[in-house]
Amino acid sequence: MSESRERILNAAEARLLASGPSGLVLDAIAADAGISKGGLLYHFGSKEALVEGLCDRMLAGFDQKLASLFEADEDAPGAFTRAYLASTVTDEGKPADNSAQLMAGILATLGRDSAHLEKVREHFARWHARLDRDGIDPKTATLVRLAADGLWLSALLGLSQLDPASSADVIRTLRDLT
Repeated sequence: MSESRERILNAAEARLLASGPSGLVLDAIAADAGISKGGLLYHFGSKEALVEGLCDRMLAGFDQKLASLFEADEDAPGAFTRAYLASTVTDEGKPADNSAQLMAGILATLGRDSAHLEKVREHFARWHARLDRDGIDPKTATLVRLAADGLWLSALLGLSQLDPASSADVIRTLRDLT
């Protein structure tokens, strides 16, 4: 990825995280990235293309984190499920990174356009298929994924969260299942 493209995505992500979808003003993003608006539009032909780029980068980052954690796990059965859990939520049950807030902004910007969400669906289908081949009971792997996704989604939607002690117990139990 070019340095300019990366700076644009960093600036757009910072604005999306700080101000939500209303912060995605191309002129401001270009200024934050230190390029002209024309330069931004050279890399991303529209705001929609920029948001799609943010989504692509977020999904690729999650894939990289999954791969890294999977490769570092010495106990092969359940390694991918544990990597998925750790990539999704912390031991306290909070999102492992800023992805929940970022995804909320992306979804609010893209709306319910199924063509844009198809890429996200494809990634989830691929991750789920990999969990089925993780060397543990596929139903257990699915339960762990759904629990991790539920904790992440609760953060995305601002739903009530578990207290820290309960959350740590839940994550430990999920990890023990793998």
